[in-house]
Amino acid sequence: MKRWNLRQTVNNTACDSLASHIIAARGVNIETQGISDPLLISGMEKGAEVIKAALYSGGKIAVFGDYDCDGVTSTVMLYQYLTAQGGEVEWYIPSRDEGYGLNTNAIDELAEKGVELIITVDNGISAAREAAYIKSLGIKLVITDHHAVPDVMPEADAVINPKRPDDESPFKELAGCGVVLKLIMAMEGDIEGVLEQFADLAAIGTIGDVVPLLGENREIVKRGLEIMPYTENIGLYKLLRQSGFSLDEDDNGRLTAGALSFTVCPRINAAGRFTHAKKAAELLLSESEEAAELRSAELTELNNMRREVEADILSQIDAVISENPGMLSERVLVLRGENWHSGVIGIVSSRLLTKWGKPNIIIADDGENLRGSARSVEGFPLVPLMEHCRNFLEKFGGHVKAAGFTAKSENYNALTESIKSYSEQNYLQMPVDVFNIDKIIEPEDLSLLQVEGLKKLAPFGEGNPVALFLMQNCVILSKKPLKDGKYLSFNVKIGSAVQKILDFGCTYDDFTYENGQTVDILVTLDINEYNNVKSVSAQLKDIRPAGFNQEKHFAAHSTYESLVRGEKIASALAARAIPEKDDIKIIYDILRLFTNSTDAHTGRVYAEASARGLNYCKFRIILDVLKEFGLIEHDIINNKVKLKPVTEKANLESSRILKEMRALVGVEKL
Repeated sequence: MKRWNLRQTVNNTACDSLASHIIAARGVNIETQGISDPLLISGMEKGAEVIKAALYSGGKIAVFGDYDCDGVTSTVMLYQYLTAQGGEVEWYIPSRDEGYGLNTNAIDELAEKGVELIITVDNGISAAREAAYIKSLGIKLVITDHHAVPDVMPEADAVINPKRPDDESPFKELAGCGVVLKLIMAMEGDIEGVLEQFADLAAIGTIGDVVPLLGENREIVKRGLEIMPYTENIGLYKLLRQSGFSLDEDDNGRLTAGALSFTVCPRINAAGRFTHAKKAAELLLSESEEAAELRSAELTELNNMRREVEADILSQIDAVISENPGMLSERVLVLRGENWHSGVIGIVSSRLLTKWGKPNIIIADDGENLRGSARSVEGFPLVPLMEHCRNFLEKFGGHVKAAGFTAKSENYNALTESIKSYSEQNYLQMPVDVFNIDKIIEPEDLSLLQVEGLKKLAPFGEGNPVALFLMQNCVILSKKPLKDGKYLSFNVKIGSAVQKILDFGCTYDDFTYENGQTVDILVTLDINEYNNVKSVSAQLKDIRPAGFNQEKHFAAHSTYESLVRGEKIASALAARAIPEKDDIKIIYDILRLFTNSTDAHTGRVYAEASARGLNYCKFRIILDVLKEFGLIEHDIINNKVKLKPVTEKANLESSRILKEMRALVGVEKL
C-alpha cells in the first residue's frame, strides 16, 4: 500500500483549469523555451573544433557508445552526421560483458584500425585511467557525457558535459543523446535543421534514459514526436510498426512518450541485454527496408525473450517469498539467484518495488561475481547505502532511486549484513512509497473541456508524470467484468455526477468493494473516442474505503514488521499490537463469511476486520497464528486466504508466534 500525498497549490483561486492547477501544484515550468545556444555547454566549442579538424584532415574517427537506449541512439546520431560530412568513421558499442564505458581492449582494437580520434557518447566522464591510456597511444579524445562529474575529470582534448562545475548553460538534465544533438547543432551552426533531422532519435533516447521531461528535454521529445510518424530513418520506421504503431492519422494520439517507453525503448534495450547492442544500432543504420524489417523483428523476439526471462526470475522470487514470508518485513528486501540474467535484474527490481512498495536489491550470482541492481522509494536514497557498503563492492553507482554494483560472491554475507546494519542505524521506521496527488476532483472537473486541456501538459514522463486525481466519497453504483473478468469497470457517483472507472490492475473476482460502498479513489483522466463520440475516461490507480486513516495504518504496519524482525517495542503498544483470543475469533468468523468461494482476497478480509476495530498489526499477526495451526492457507503472493477443514480444536494460547511477540513487548499474557 502506498501513502497518498496531496500536493498543495500556493493560490488555488488563480487556477482556472485542471492544467493550471497542476502546474501550480507541482511548482514547475512546463513551458518550453526552445533550445539554448549549444556553445554555452562547457567544452562544446573546443570539442567541435577538434572534431572538425579531424574531418578536415581525413583522420579516422571512432564513436564510442553504450549498450542502452540512450547510448545506442547517441552513437547512431553522431555516426550518421559525421559520415554525412565525409568523415571516415567507425562506431563501437561494448557488450554488457565488457562493462560500461571505455576499456583498454576496445581502445587497442580501435588503435589497430588506425583511429586518430575517439568521441565518447553517453560515457567517459569517469574514465580517467582509460583517457590517460588513449593519450599515451597518441590518439585524440573528445568526451561527451551527461553523468555526474567526478572530483578529477579525465584528461582529454575536450570534455563536453552540462554537469561540469564551470558549465554556464541553462539546462543541465540532458540525456547523452541530448548532448550529442547539441554537439551536432554546434558543428552545424543550426538548431532548427538539426532538430528536423535528428529529433526523432533524440526523443527515443531521452525517453529511454528516464531523464526529467522538463525544459529542453520537453522540446526535444515534443519535436521528436511530431516528426516521428514521417521519420526518414528506415530502421526506426520499421521498429515503430513492429511495436504496434500504424503511423497514420488515427494513430497520432497513441504515439506518446509513455507508449514509446513501453514499446520501442525496451526493444532497443533488449539487444544489449541478450546479445549485443550493435543489433539495435545496425537496425537504426539500416539502408534497406528488407534489412530493417528483419532486424526490427529480431529486436521484438529479443524483447519477448527478455519478458520470459523476467517472468521466470519473478516466479523464482515468488517461490522464495512464499517459503519465507517473514523476509517481506525486512527494511530492505534482498534476493539472490544463481545465474540470474544480469541484463534483466533491474527490471525485476522495478517490478518488486511496484508490487511490495519497499526498497529491494536483486543480485545475480555466477559463482564468482555478484551483479546487483537496486530500486528504492522516496526517503531512502540508494547512493548513501552503496557508500556504506563500499568495502564489500568492486564497483557501484547510481541515483537516488536506482543503483547498481558488482561484488565478489564471497562477500555476499558481509554485504547483506552491511545493508541490514545501515538501514537499522538510519531508519527506525522505513519510508513507504508515495502517490503524489495533483488535485481533488470536483464533479465540474469531469468535463470534456477540462480533460482535453490536460494535453497541454504532455509529453509525460520522469519529472512530469501523468496527472493523478483524488475522487473523494464516491458511491459504487455498479460493476462489470471486462475481458472475461481479467479486468473490470465500475460506475461511481461523485456529487451529482456519475463516472465510469476502468481498473486494469485487478480481476473482477478480486475486486474487494461492493455496490453501495463509499470509497476514495485515485485516477488518471483522458479522453476516449468511440464512433466519433468523445467521453471522459478515468483509469483507477488506487482505491480505499472513504475516510481511511493512513497514518494509523502505516504505524500499525511498521509495528508488525518490527515484531516479525524480532525487535522489541514499547510495552505501551502491547494492547494495540498483540491480539487477544476474541480478536482471533473475529477474523475466524470473517473468514467463514467467505466459505462459499474458494478463497478470499486478503484486502477484503482486512477491510472487514478494520471495520470491526482491528488494526493492521493485529490482523497480520492473527493470520500468522491461524496459519501456524494449519487453520488457514495464506497465499501472500496473490493476496488470498481461505479456511482449511478443522480436524481438532487448536489451543491458540500455545502459539509460538504469540509467545515470541508478547516477549518482545514485555508481557506474558494480555
